[in-house]
Parts: sequence; structure tokens; C-alpha cells
Amino acid sequence: MLLELFPYLTALVIEEVERRPDQVVLRTRVRATTGSCRCGQSSARVHGQYVRRLRDVAVGGLGVVIELRVRRFRCENPACTAVTFAEQVLGLTTPHSRHTPLLREMLTQIGLALAGRAGARLASAVGLTIGRDTLLRLVRSLPEPEIGKVEALGVDDFAFRKGRHYGTVLIDMATHRPLHLYDGRDGEDLAAWLRDHPEVTVICRDRSSGYGEGARVGAPQAEQVADRYHLWANLGQAVEKTVNAHRSRLAEPPPARTSSHDTPSVKPEVVQPSKELKIVARLREQHAAAHELWEQGMSKAAIGRKLGLHQATVRKLVSARSADDVVAKSLQRAHIVDPYVGHLHQRWNEGIRNAAQLYREIQELGYPGGELAVQRHLRRYRTGRGHAPVPGPKP
Repeated sequence: MLLELFPYLTALVIEEVERRPDQVVLRTRVRATTGSCRCGQSSARVHGQYVRRLRDVAVGGLGVVIELRVRRFRCENPACTAVTFAEQVLGLTTPHSRHTPLLREMLTQIGLALAGRAGARLASAVGLTIGRDTLLRLVRSLPEPEIGKVEALGVDDFAFRKGRHYGTVLIDMATHRPLHLYDGRDGEDLAAWLRDHPEVTVICRDRSSGYGEGARVGAPQAEQVADRYHLWANLGQAVEKTVNAHRSRLAEPPPARTSSHDTPSVKPEVVQPSKELKIVARLREQHAAAHELWEQGMSKAAIGRKLGLHQATVRKLVSARSADDVVAKSLQRAHIVDPYVGHLHQRWNEGIRNAAQLYREIQELGYPGGELAVQRHLRRYRTGRGHAPVPGPKP
């Protein structure tokens, strides 16, 4: 039974078995009297020997280490470039490896499933001590799988460093398996890849003009479609942009509370912003400068280089009809405090200015955020930049 599980044992002579707390050590030597060089020549002239330590799969929760006394032979083939060679045992040793082929295959599968840290923890649980970097090296050493025929291709970008450095990933939409990665978001690399794969009939991409041009040049026979994620994302961005542009008109002061003595309520007044924020002024300046250069005929890339802005920012500025659209989209995004703004307005108008107290009150109402976000929201009322009404005189 043991020989069926470990067939290489028939080629070894086990001289000693040592049991240690965490592993079993087998001290062995090769049974054959000759060795075969890579040129095919057999030799019995021993040049020297050394001990080679090989780790094998765990047995009973204990690691297995095979200490193999390896001989080095002289090659008797004058035409061979190797003067000496070390003997190899089929199924046990491979050149320069410290793991048996069976253990290497097992560790590779763990690395593919869980990658570095998680794979190392799982290997330790089954009696195999391995570092996360070693697992990653085993995965990287695997040969690239055959791509085969790809009928539906997915194209999208990803960030090496958000806002600065991007790449492109190509995915087989039938198997959801990544096919290729390349640096940048240009259409030329996409067109070059598509020319080598004329079987592509559907290209699923976002609305990037670079990907569109690359798809048209590299695969004119393919139909270009938008995937479900980008359709929903574009729809959500369009709705958010429209609502934010008109959000200031929707902000109304809460109804004034009437006292138990039927005192007439005083209509609160809205405090107008006393000073424009620096970010608002900067956005207006960038919008004006970008439109001025765009009207002069400069490209968006040239505008970005001249103003020191990212190309995505330039596209946003040029596409906006007015600076207010850019300001509304940048400043008036949905926030975690928004569902509780009505309560904060009401309590502020009642004279409660303590942020910690207001935080505890909305926390009882289900607010999941922290106190710092509440402090930042109330800071706008203290500086006169918010929409909280000023409380009227006390009766």
C-alpha cells in the first residue's frame, strides 16, 4: 500500500527513520549503482556525494522530510558538455527543487486557490510550513494557459494608482477568466490583440473612445455592446448629476414648531453664504480656463498638460455647461448624515449647539456614522455656509 502511494520508495534504501515532534525524517540513499546523464549516457564513476533535503506531503499531520544521499557521477560521453551530473530519482527529485513533485503540485493548488497569506495559513493547518512569497512564486512559475477561441470579449480598465496610472484587462465573457493585461488605456494595444483573435464576434466595453477605436480597427466584424454594470453606472451618474444641479432649489427650511402656549411662530430666515469656499472658487477658475482653451482649438490632452490637470478632470470641465454643474456635483453628494439633517436643523433652531449631544440624539434614531461627520456638518451652520435657519427670538 505504501509503495502504491509513494512509488519512488522502490528506488530508495531507507537507512533510518527519525520521529520528531513536528515531522518525520527519512534518511535514504539511491538503490541503483549507476546514474544517467541528460545526454542519455550511463555512468558508474562516482565523483562525489552530498545530502539533499526534500520535503514531501504531510502524513498524519506531521511533515515529511527526506534526507537523500545523492551521488555525483562523471559523464563518460566525450561529446557531452556536462563533465559531472547528479543522479535524479523519478517522481522524487527535480533539479534545484526542495520539494517533491507531489508536494509542489499540492502547494501550487493552494496558492491558486488562496494566494499568499491565506494559503500559508491553510498549509500550516495541514502540517506544511511554507511562506506566502514561496506560494506566489509557485503560482508565477506556472505556464500560461491556452486562451483558445474567444467569442465574447470583455474590456475594462483598472487602476494601478487611482487617478494616475491605469491598465486594461481583457476577459472571456463566457468563462469569466482573465485573458490578458496591458499597461495603459490606449486602443492600439487592444487592436493588436484583436488582430490575433479574429474569432471575436462581441466586444463588451465601457464608453471609452479609445477602446471603441481599438475595437473598430482590430475587429471590424465584431459587435460592440455595453455591459450591464456600465449601463447602470452611467444611468446613476446621470440621475445624480441632474438632481445635484437642482438640489439647492429643493432645500427648504423645516416647519417651525408651535409652543404649548399657542405663541405665534416666527418664520426663520435662511443664512446666506458669507464667503465662497476655496474649492468652489478653484473649480470656477478651472472651468473658465478649460473652456477658454477648448474654444481656442486645443485638445483635452493639451489642456490637461497646460493646466496640470488629469485628463478625466478636463473632460468633466469641458463637458459641463456651466461652473455650477461642476460645483454641484463636487460638493453636494449624498452623505451619511443626510437622513438626519431635519432633526439637526430642528434642534439647532431650538438653540442646541453641542455636537456631542446632537450626535447622541441621532445615534438613538439609527445613525450609523461617527461624531466627526456630525461635527463637520454642523461646522457649516457655525460659519454661515449651511441652510440651517436662525432661531427667532424667544417669546
